[in-house]
Amino acid sequence: MRTDQEREVQALAADVVADCLAYRARRLSREITRLYNDHLRPVGLNVTEMNLLAAVAAQGGAQPARLSRGLQMEKSTLSRNLKRLADQGWVAMRPNPEGRGDLVVVTGEGATLLRLAIPAWEEAQRRALKLLDGALIPGFEAREGLS
Repeated sequence: MRTDQEREVQALAADVVADCLAYRARRLSREITRLYNDHLRPVGLNVTEMNLLAAVAAQGGAQPARLSRGLQMEKSTLSRNLKRLADQGWVAMRPNPEGRGDLVVVTGEGATLLRLAIPAWEEAQRRALKLLDGALIPGFEAREGLS
C-alpha cells in the first residue's frame, strides 16, 4: 500500500512528464531525427551527416572552429563527425587561401551525394513540417516549394 507522500510524489512527477517543455522538446527532437534518418538512409546518410555536409557546402569551405560555433557543436563531436565524412571521401581538408589554418571542403563525391540526398531531405522536411504543423515554431513558415 502506498503512502500519501508516495502518491503526492507520483502526481507531481506525472505533471512534470506531462508539462515539461524540455522533455517534450527532446521527445519531438528524437521523433524528427528518426524521420529524417529514415528518409536519408537509402542514400547512405543520416541527418547529422547531411546537415554537416550541407553546412560545409553552403560556406564553400569552412574552418572547423567556425563550423563548431555555427552548428553549436562541441569541437570533439565536430572532429569525430568530420572524420566520418572524410573517411567516406565526402569532405577533405585544404589549405586556407587566407593562410589561417585549413578549410573543410566538400569533395566532388560529397557534392554528388548531397545532390542525390536533396529529394529525400525535402520529403523528410515536408513530413516534419506536417508533424509540427507550424504550431511549435511561431513565425516559422515553410519555404516555397516545400509546403
